[in-house]
Amino acid sequence: MFFISHIMKISNIINVLLALFVLILLYKAECGKPVVPGKDIVVGGKTYEVIKQVIDTQYVTVKETKYKKGEDIYHDTTIYVSVPVLDTAQMQEALSKYYAKNIFQDTLKVGKFGQIYIKDTVQYNKLAGRSMSADLMFPSITNTTFVKEKPKAQLFLGARMDYLQGGSVQNPSVGLMLKTKRDRLYGISAGVSPNGQPVYGASFYIKL
Repeated sequence: MFFISHIMKISNIINVLLALFVLILLYKAECGKPVVPGKDIVVGGKTYEVIKQVIDTQYVTVKETKYKKGEDIYHDTTIYVSVPVLDTAQMQEALSKYYAKNIFQDTLKVGKFGQIYIKDTVQYNKLAGRSMSADLMFPSITNTTFVKEKPKAQLFLGARMDYLQGGSVQNPSVGLMLKTKRDRLYGISAGVSPNGQPVYGASFYIKL
């Protein structure tokens, strides 16, 4: 009888080890399978799974104004012409134009990127100054990546007992529960029946 009892204990231990081996195989298999297709990204040393990526381009208006003195503007060519003989009234009119400040303005469009405003001031037959202002559109690109933590398998250790009405505790047991990346539960347990016999259990759950 002792030999048979010893053989039964060894058999029970082998069964538990086999169940643990199956649970470990399931754990390894679930850890190696991708759940949601998509590339991985590392943020702060931690790996996340990319859900989606949104790239948006908007144009931002940038205003710029500059002024340059006439003497700082490059003088290219002077063309001299003969001066006609003028009477006093014509001389006065010519001198008024000579001393007057003549302002010339122009707008240059730069395709869809905006426009440039140029303002030249001419006095004494030369450029007294030039100002330039611009309203230009520059592209601003935002790249937003939505990520989530990569799913992983988790292993839980716990205990269980049944309570019968009347105050009787039945079938105390301990067990391991594996929660996979696919939200599936695999469990094994080992306990003692009311008559002192070892009881082994296995369970499997799926998410509804």
